[in-house]
Amino acid sequence: MTTLTGMPEYDTTTLQRLHAQDREIAAVFGRHGYGFVEPPILEPAEIFLEQSGEEIRRHIYVFNDPAGNELCLRPDLTIPTCRMFLRQNADAGRDPARLCYNGPAFRFQPQGREMPCQFQQAGVEFLGDPDRPGADAEVLALTVEALQAAGLTRFDVQIGDLGLFFALLDKLSLPPRWRDRLKHQFWRPAELRKLLARLSDNAGETASPGRAAFLEAIQSLDGAKARLALEEVLAMSGILTAGGRDSREIAERFLDQAEEAQAQGLSPEISDLIDAFLRIAGPPQDALAQIIALSASAGIDLREAEACFEKRLELLEKRGLPTDKFQYVAQFGRTLEYYTGFVFDLRAPDMGEYGLIAGGGRYDALLRRLGAPYDIPAIGSAIRTEWLLAACEAEK
Repeated sequence: MTTLTGMPEYDTTTLQRLHAQDREIAAVFGRHGYGFVEPPILEPAEIFLEQSGEEIRRHIYVFNDPAGNELCLRPDLTIPTCRMFLRQNADAGRDPARLCYNGPAFRFQPQGREMPCQFQQAGVEFLGDPDRPGADAEVLALTVEALQAAGLTRFDVQIGDLGLFFALLDKLSLPPRWRDRLKHQFWRPAELRKLLARLSDNAGETASPGRAAFLEAIQSLDGAKARLALEEVLAMSGILTAGGRDSREIAERFLDQAEEAQAQGLSPEISDLIDAFLRIAGPPQDALAQIIALSASAGIDLREAEACFEKRLELLEKRGLPTDKFQYVAQFGRTLEYYTGFVFDLRAPDMGEYGLIAGGGRYDALLRRLGAPYDIPAIGSAIRTEWLLAACEAEK
């Protein structure tokens, strides 16, 4: 008998417990005005390959239907929920919308990794509210309330703010492509550190004469012509999209390398400033004080981003959340590349990989990329309900 690893089989007792927990979570969502939706399980693969980032790409189930359309099983429910919202609302974003869901998601796991390929995800999406600190506080508080309603009493909260890091980069004198690359690597701390080191010393790998000549030829063209030429050469070589980088992305990588080969490198002052910022961690109020001191000493105006951070903390405190117990980590960005601002994780202690019970963040640019005619502020949160059930039972 053929079996698929990572696909759960729910017995009657487990289903009863999950359904009882789901009702508790749904009651919390309902009390706060979140309406249930059920987006499709099958989605166009291209959407997730373009918007979710490399970490998710490696885990997406991609296939072609009989008509030749490239589809995927949804790896999470944020993008399907947002797409459904845009399809059903011609005036999307004009008024705030509070949506919630509970259903299966699918992420392939390599052989030997004891992680589920199919899992249940309950969550909320708060779309269209221009009060970003207020919406951030609402969604995190709602997530905490849902976990507590399910019976969880012990969990740690970690927060970050991509908006602060992006604001810092926007204030620095950097080549535009370098700024974009540093933002793009934020979700991969090890790769970000490597990129910083490479840009700082301008060393990198020694190129062969042929490669050096190739990069020099690319650099001689303007950006648009170089990109078109590279994409055409790669397409002629038969390189196709296959759940990873396509010809456009590979072309961008060559352009990055060409620019890197010609540039002088980051100044020690800028490199040290970025490094110091990324090292900040601790209780949020203490971390904010460090960020304010760092930006002031560097003569950089981050007051707008800092004020947003401080306002969010005030609103979380008003909702009864003890932010002095939270942990802020400057380099924390979660693994989905559509996040643009506040992010958070909630973890149950002593649960190992299964301890990541919930998480979410702000994604203000995503809905426009999905087809909205303008930017729509948005923040969401998702709960891994099976892991939440295991964490609650571990506390008994």
